[in-house]
Amino acid sequence: MTKEEKLANDIANLVEDHWFNPATVGRILANQPYYTIDRVMEVVAWVIEKQAGRHDDELSKNQPSSEGLWLAKELDKVIDRYKTKYVFENIKLP
Repeated sequence: MTKEEKLANDIANLVEDHWFNPATVGRILANQPYYTIDRVMEVVAWVIEKQAGRHDDELSKNQPSSEGLWLAKELDKVIDRYKTKYVFENIKLP
């Protein structure tokens, strides 16, 4: 298992915990050096893109979706608009 796969699995398992606090994780990650913030935002952008695609797949199959997937779809549209207007030098977006 790669370190990226391990991290993804750890995150998926931790968020299932009733006591998991996303605000705490966000605050800690937001207080990192710029390079780290850029990598975190790349991860966020990739998660948004993949979940937006999942939202589309579920709707195309007339399956129920979730608020999180709907939000990912809307955020993906915003990211796509920014990609056409701004040249990112330090962030590689999907």
